Amino acid sequence: MLIVSLIVLLVIIFLVMVFMFRKIMTQNVTLATSHLEDLNREYSEKEKEVNRKLEEVQLKSQEILARAQSESEKLRDDALKEIESEKERILQAARTHSEEMIKQAERSRQALIQEIEERIAKEAVNKACELIQTTLPEQFKREVHAHWIEELITNGFNQLERLRLPEDVEEIKITSAFALDDRQRKIMVKKLSEALKRNITLKEEIEAKIVAGFIISIGSLVLDGSLKNKIQEQAKGIK
Repeated sequence: MLIVSLIVLLVIIFLVMVFMFRKIMTQNVTLATSHLEDLNREYSEKEKEVNRKLEEVQLKSQEILARAQSESEKLRDDALKEIESEKERILQAARTHSEEMIKQAERSRQALIQEIEERIAKEAVNKACELIQTTLPEQFKREVHAHWIEELITNGFNQLERLRLPEDVEEIKITSAFALDDRQRKIMVKKLSEALKRNITLKEEIEAKIVAGFIISIGSLVLDGSLKNKIQEQAKGIK
């Protein structure tokens, strides 16, 4: 009887232990399941947050790319405009430079033509004076010279009063086609001394190439009253 009681007691204890173990396991499973659900919900929320942030990043990336593309296109357009403007400026500068070169070449050509014409005219006058000197009879040239000298002495010294004459000149050079006679020399010394308001001396030279007349040199001032100079002036007038 005692054994049976013990067995029954053991069975009861076993059943109680099974019940308790089952209850504990059930609670643990419930807690584990609840924890897993919480983890799963938290994971879902985090996944949604990550997806939302990912979408925001993608949107911002697209905006940045669009803005960068727009700015790059604007920079390209500005660069093209600047290149075109610089090209036009360079072309305009080249056109201006070429036009200036053409004008300068034309001025040089005109100056060269003028120089050649003046040289030809000068040589023509020199040749004409040389022909006059070599072909005219000596006596005729002397008579022309004498008449020319008298005309200059009578009227040619009037301009001295209107000129600003050097103040430190005491010797005046006279270059004439023929030698001056005493009367001509005295008259010229008198008129020149009156013009300069002091006594002067004459230094005479003979130069047959001037054909007739004389050239007065007062310091750096030159008064050309020669027939050669008259021919040159007439030649310029004709030109």
